[in-house]
Amino acid sequence: MIYQYTLQFSSPAHFGLEGIGQERVEQRVRSDTLWGALIQKWLLLFQDDAASLCLNPPFHLSSTFPVIGGVHFFPVPSGSLDHLISRAALSDDPPISLKALKKVLYLAEPLFLRTLSGKPITFEDVSPQPDDVFRPGMVFPEPGESGSHRSKNYSGSAVIQRPRLEIDRLRGAGIEGNFFYCSDQFFQESGGLFFLASFTDDESREKFEGALRLLGDSGLGADRSIGRGLFMFHRKEYVLQKVNKPVAYLLLSLYHPKKDEVEKGILEGTGTAYSLVKRSGHAASHLVTGFRRNDLWMLAEGSVLVKKPVGDICPVLAKSDQPKIPHNVYRNGRAFYLPMNRPPGEV
Repeated sequence: MIYQYTLQFSSPAHFGLEGIGQERVEQRVRSDTLWGALIQKWLLLFQDDAASLCLNPPFHLSSTFPVIGGVHFFPVPSGSLDHLISRAALSDDPPISLKALKKVLYLAEPLFLRTLSGKPITFEDVSPQPDDVFRPGMVFPEPGESGSHRSKNYSGSAVIQRPRLEIDRLRGAGIEGNFFYCSDQFFQESGGLFFLASFTDDESREKFEGALRLLGDSGLGADRSIGRGLFMFHRKEYVLQKVNKPVAYLLLSLYHPKKDEVEKGILEGTGTAYSLVKRSGHAASHLVTGFRRNDLWMLAEGSVLVKKPVGDICPVLAKSDQPKIPHNVYRNGRAFYLPMNRPPGEV
């Protein structure tokens, strides 16, 4: 059984991106980051073996996606807008501009489910409508654009930069020259994030929710020490759309294929469409903080595969290389997917 968890934030959040400074943020939390945060809280609450839990977690989860005005949005399946992009490129006056069309990142749940069933997306589905906050297609601006532009596009949140100054903890005074900006994401009252998860049994689900509740009280993302990323969650059963003979599978999580999956052609086949994302950064566990993890390339959410994906749990920091850490550090690359009736490129 699949469950849907909706996160309602009571404080701003900072989901950082790799780079210089704290100005760049990601507007959601991806599956590997959420998985790692939950594993840490799980181990704080329960006396489970860390290596066993990491390598054989009793749950699968997706990345988080936006909730806007109570409407849940899912990623656009790769290739599902190609026919509209081609038509817009050839038209002198398309219903929606080519630039705007390429920025459609998410689909409202009704249109998303219709897409999974094999029905193509039309211009009417994704064209902006005046004062229509809940239109099926949603054009989301990239992080870093102005707040007014976000408001115009109904992104469901606003990213605001605030000035900060590094403090010398011994003197309690600011350090000259160490002035910087940090970006915070503020969610609307009826907005937030959600993800899907499945479990091996009810006991695992109860432990998972205990870890999720502790994570909500502690904060998700960066700057937790100053109250960022606090949330409450609501759970409900997610009724999976019935697909009798699926011919493709849509990723709702990051995915790192096993070697034998690649050798068997998981990345090949007519209808396969995917994008890659590099995952990097430093370990965040209180026992291994400060150590940089190995970079890992993964398939992104919204990728479409014609073979059922599995994925693996990848070691990204080995105890044999860093004897000071108590255990290996892993990144979750297992696939969370939904079946499709037809690859999106077939219209």
